[in-house]
Amino acid sequence: MAREATIRQLASLLDDPDENVAVNAMAELLYREKELGTLLGELQEENDPLLRKRVHQLQAALTLRRRRREFSRKIHAKKIDFADCLIDVHLQWFDNDPKPALEKSYAAFEREARDRDLRFPEEIAAFMRKGGFTAEIETTLRPENYCIGLILSDRVGSAALLCGVCRHLAESPEDLSVVRAGGDFALRHRNGTLLVPAHDWQIASTPRSAELELFDDRMLLRFASATLFSAAVNSDSFRYILTIAQALSGRDGDRMLDQLPYPYFPDEGRETPPKT
Repeated sequence: MAREATIRQLASLLDDPDENVAVNAMAELLYREKELGTLLGELQEENDPLLRKRVHQLQAALTLRRRRREFSRKIHAKKIDFADCLIDVHLQWFDNDPKPALEKSYAAFEREARDRDLRFPEEIAAFMRKGGFTAEIETTLRPENYCIGLILSDRVGSAALLCGVCRHLAESPEDLSVVRAGGDFALRHRNGTLLVPAHDWQIASTPRSAELELFDDRMLLRFASATLFSAAVNSDSFRYILTIAQALSGRDGDRMLDQLPYPYFPDEGRETPPKT
């Protein structure tokens, strides 16, 4: 009962005219997520427009938090739905985009591919060139290259992700693998043929001396998320640093960033950079 009374008391502050009071109350309610029960649904029925607005903000924050935990669960599952997880990666960066619209866009692209006989790298390259797709090398300067919604609309994307997409669009994906050789991501057929998207969808033979690093679906998704995380760090965007770290780790606690250097986790027991 004491917990319920505390929750009700915090909820009573949501319509406080002082924004700071309301924000602090929302933060505390987020911390007590498991104790909220049906409270937010009840508050949405109130007549106070300011209260409903802040309850909506709180519900949106809870939805994003649960989405991040769900993404972490998905990429650690034994079986991965690559297309679904690609959309989740997009939503790590563009978190206000509607997921149904992204699913519809990807499904349309998938249907287009299914109308073609995409078995070998040569056929896949022809399909992607005809579609106007350009693959770019991996960089933290273009986070949109790792967001499938933008990739499909702008026809530009990360070579790594486009390799993964092409593999899943192929008629026999088990005959193909995503590899990295000499810094370039490529799609490799079991017959040794390579498709290198970043080199204008070039077709080549696998060099005998090539050291190939294999990337499965899980590795590709984590690679894309980690690149977005690096983009957030580069731009000092703490909001995205926090949210993507949550998605990658599946954790919400105070020690979620404890593997990061100063200033993201300035632990008292850790040595901080000297002042200049």
